[in-house]
Amino acid sequence: MSLLLTQQLNSNTWLGIWQLQEPVQDLRVLLPPHADVSAMAGKVHPKRQQEWLASRVLVYQLLRYFTAEPLVLARDENGRPYFPDQPLHVSITHSPHLAAAILSGHQVGIDIELISPKALRVADKFLTEAEKQCTASDEKITCLYWSAKETLYKLYSRKKLVLKDNLLVSPGSESNVLLGRVQIENFSKLYQIHHDTIQEHVLTYCIDSE
Repeated sequence: MSLLLTQQLNSNTWLGIWQLQEPVQDLRVLLPPHADVSAMAGKVHPKRQQEWLASRVLVYQLLRYFTAEPLVLARDENGRPYFPDQPLHVSITHSPHLAAAILSGHQVGIDIELISPKALRVADKFLTEAEKQCTASDEKITCLYWSAKETLYKLYSRKKLVLKDNLLVSPGSESNVLLGRVQIENFSKLYQIHHDTIQEHVLTYCIDSE
């Protein structure tokens, strides 16, 4: 198995990271027999299948910390993964090299991004002018802000959001925390977004414990 880490973040939240090494057939074997793999039919490319399977294997690995029941991971009308009829929240992310997931009794969001020049090339599409001053055209920090906004997007996950207009990120008081605000008509809330670096990737996650 290529489980890099599992980490308990609080009394009812676990995070995990998986390194994508196994071929598709080996990952299939690692899924529990009751897992629903019907959505993988739309993933034609073997690499996409690997990413999809690895993230689900990771979710079921983390689920062991909560229950031994044979729960089936599904997707709601917004495309968000969840376990039906369970007070358990799930968020999943993957890159070509790593998959990450977070399970919690609270609403959560998680994202992982390979540090690359791509974020700089599209920065105008997702950064405000104030955010550009914070990122200062730095490749890693720009990727971090992109990831933070993706985490907020997954956390809220109730309507379409525009990264530049509805999701705002600013430095936090701690070195490994950013502040993120979801701002839409009739709703505005500030969140703490934790972040780390692992194998040339930035990882961000948020737990809405309030």
